[in-house]
Amino acid sequence: MARITFDRSLYTPEAVEAAAAAYAEYADIALERSGDAVIAVIDAVTGGDRQTIENSFCNLALQETIVRMRRAPAPEDE
Repeated sequence: MARITFDRSLYTPEAVEAAAAAYAEYADIALERSGDAVIAVIDAVTGGDRQTIENSFCNLALQETIVRMRRAPAPEDE
């Protein structure tokens, strides 16, 4: 079992949730919210190497965060 902490200053919780949903067929991923972080608890892994799946999951969480931040409306000038 692995625990991966995604700090909210770098990752949006929605992005981590989307990545966990995308990797549901490869691993059992439970998400816990803890203060300023989202913790992914990765249990059983199927269909691939554990390290590769964990790294790919983290990469997708980062990509989802970037995409969501770029789609967010820009703050208006005062």
